[in-house]
Amino acid sequence: MLSRDEAFASALEYLTQAYAGQYTIVLQPEKSTEYPAAWAVRFDSQEYLDTGDLGRSPFVRVVVVPKDGSGPRFPPSHQTVEEFVAELSGTTPPTGA
Repeated sequence: MLSRDEAFASALEYLTQAYAGQYTIVLQPEKSTEYPAAWAVRFDSQEYLDTGDLGRSPFVRVVVVPKDGSGPRFPPSHQTVEEFVAELSGTTPPTGA
């Protein structure tokens, strides 16, 4: 099982590569969530945080890091994070998700 620190390190590496040259990635641990099967790691760009200009922020600002050690991935736009994590773990999302 992937620890919190390992999940955040994996997310940062993935995001730094995914947004290379576009944004300076800042992880937001206080906004991140642990699920039984994954971590939902919230992030933003330093450029947005400095200016408040949404045009300087990534469109997607969460990456899911499965605890089984498989690679981080962005949730699909047609699902909530809860639905995506439930799908990854083979469970049903909580009611109202």
